[in-house]
Amino acid sequence: MHKDLLRKQQTRMPFVIVPDEPKALGISDKEGNTVHRVFAYKSQVEDVIKALRRKQYTPRLFSYNKAQWEKDDQERKSNEIELQNATKALMRSGLDAYQQIFIALMHMKVVRAYIDGVLRFGIPPKFYIGLVIPKPKADRLIL
Repeated sequence: MHKDLLRKQQTRMPFVIVPDEPKALGISDKEGNTVHRVFAYKSQVEDVIKALRRKQYTPRLFSYNKAQWEKDDQERKSNEIELQNATKALMRSGLDAYQQIFIALMHMKVVRAYIDGVLRFGIPPKFYIGLVIPKPKADRLIL
């Protein structure tokens, strides 16, 4: 019992922290370090930081600035809109590039068929190359 009491005293936060306010935020890293929110009285902040450092915590002072938060939020929203516009432009240019590459590939296939036909098989240079595209769900060719 005495060991539990001693351990509680050693891990207890300094007395100037607002009671029942230390709260785990659910943020942790791969090493198991966690982030907690702690409120302290403004006049005692330096003492709280020193006491927490003695207990081998790493305290960081945070002050909330609503104007800065609103500015950052507005910038985040404008960045999201800019990202959406850039993504749409990239998709359009990707589609255009795909179409051009597909056309170039078809030309290469036609040139290959022409070269194979004339040079390999000796077909006269005037012949017709056709492309047959089957209809979806067609089992057989209907003439």
